[in-house]
Amino acid sequence: MSGYAISEEISRKAIERAISPIAEFCKKGLGVARVTVGSSFVRYLENAVKRYNKIKTIATGTEPRPIIGENALYVHIGVSYREKEYPTTAVDPLLKLNRHLLIEGTGGAGKSMMMRYFFLDTAYRGNYVPILLELRRISGAASDGVTMQSVLELVYACMQEFNVALDREQFEYSLASGRYLFLFDGFDEVPDALARPTATAIQAFCSKYPNNPCIVTSRPYADTSSLETFLPLDTMPLAKWQAVMLASRLWDEDEKTREFCHQLDNTLFEQHKDFAQNPLLLTMMFLTFMRNQSIPEHLCEFYQKAYEALYSAHDNQDKGVFKREFKCKTLDERSFASLFAYFCFQSYFKDEYEFTEEQILAYLDKGIKKQGLTDVNAIAYLDDLKNIVCMIVRDGNLYKFSHRSFQTYFAAIYTSKLSDEEQKRLFTNLFPSSWWHSNHDYYELLYQIVPERFAANALEEGLRALQSETNANPDPDLFFFRRIYCGITVIGLEDGDHIAFSPQQPDHNITSLFIKFINNRRCFAGDRDELEKRILDYLNKSIWFHGDIPFTKLDTGLVSIPDEEKRAFYQNLTDFMCIRQIRAAIRDWLAEQEKKRAARESSGDLSTLLDAL
Repeated sequence: MSGYAISEEISRKAIERAISPIAEFCKKGLGVARVTVGSSFVRYLENAVKRYNKIKTIATGTEPRPIIGENALYVHIGVSYREKEYPTTAVDPLLKLNRHLLIEGTGGAGKSMMMRYFFLDTAYRGNYVPILLELRRISGAASDGVTMQSVLELVYACMQEFNVALDREQFEYSLASGRYLFLFDGFDEVPDALARPTATAIQAFCSKYPNNPCIVTSRPYADTSSLETFLPLDTMPLAKWQAVMLASRLWDEDEKTREFCHQLDNTLFEQHKDFAQNPLLLTMMFLTFMRNQSIPEHLCEFYQKAYEALYSAHDNQDKGVFKREFKCKTLDERSFASLFAYFCFQSYFKDEYEFTEEQILAYLDKGIKKQGLTDVNAIAYLDDLKNIVCMIVRDGNLYKFSHRSFQTYFAAIYTSKLSDEEQKRLFTNLFPSSWWHSNHDYYELLYQIVPERFAANALEEGLRALQSETNANPDPDLFFFRRIYCGITVIGLEDGDHIAFSPQQPDHNITSLFIKFINNRRCFAGDRDELEKRILDYLNKSIWFHGDIPFTKLDTGLVSIPDEEKRAFYQNLTDFMCIRQIRAAIRDWLAEQEKKRAARESSGDLSTLLDAL
């Protein structure tokens, strides 16, 4: 249905179902002629529908696309309450749960698009007169604080913007009719200092006019505690069929679009679920595929291609993208990415993922100075990060990464550019801590980017020291095992008891990364089930309890077992964990590193060098 057809439907249905009751209500109380009030609302709805039913995105092109009607872009996402999913094809079923709703979801989940759809669908069907208010306007209108009256002022101003000929007295009186649907979008965009008074003011507004349903959207963790009568709902991630449908609507149907949808349905959705379930990030996947006809298998290549697709979206060489101008015109693509990588590296290792404007500009100013970019302005660069390449999004009063995985990727990119000595110092500080355990993505990306340098700078020194100590021990396999693990935990599962090993640090960290990245063809011993059964039998004879968890400390927890049995037990442990194979792999790898280094340092013939490489 086209926008013109929608407008005609509004003229016919909305007056009958929503405007007429408001007009009659005002007429009885104020003596206002019905036609005056009715025509004012018709003008408001017609103008507002034209405004809200057109939208541009990073993929849809320079010509705005409709949310509903012919060639519509919108795909319905679900919301959940108490683990039950509810559709959002219309607002009425949701309002049966509660008249006041708080819909929460992460960035790019589709909350604002959903609110526009609710506005348009409600206007078309005429059950209520919808009013959509973007709450970020609070900060510019609340110099004296936020009150119920200031919320009312903003609501009335929203209607006035669409040329409604309705005076303030008529409008305020009409609120008691209960025929409005208030859509307050983006509570998380309210500045922190105004968040609680804003929530209190919205609650007071809704309490004064309780018959009007109201929906507020926000990202999680915003201070919405004052919205006492609001029922919280969560946005649902895109299901596979929804992701495919959205992808099919981003551009006009053609062979490339059909191929992306086909691959998304068959493999890509499962391979890149974190991206494919989020409308914004799915769009980035789509743009990447359109430029490269594929989605790279390795993470580092995927992020690089996605970044390139977003960075070059301004040049309008591909259909379906904006023609946008960078404010930092002196930066080429490489320099732009290098500055962003510095910012990601610095913030990543400080566990910082969201920033005030002052904080993010401080990072950028430091990076600009360090990289000698004297003609770059931090504010202009931030605008480009936000509006051109879409790496940063504004989240209320804060700035955040559009997806935290981009921060991880560019932190790894920056690390890959450090000198060998700088990398070694960095890893020397990282490995003794537990930080590495929850940051495997960073290591995996870095290994994909510079595998040889990562292995040499992160692992070689520690592995050589461990090898030297192990070889000097009369029982090297058991010594190696004890340097990696300090104890055993027995875990009870449905199919019986199983064992898990408690690691030592930092030797365990280095060895684990070696196994993961360098020796990924690790061969396990033959019958591991039988080995595990033998180990459990030994543990049943002598168990320490760590809290409520059966825990055996290797050095002192097996004192009651005779030495001969203990030796057999340790042999089972080392066989179960493939210690001999791991030690052999480390030995071979270190020898290969020496051979390569000798070839590089030698001035010998070319054949020797080629053999080593």
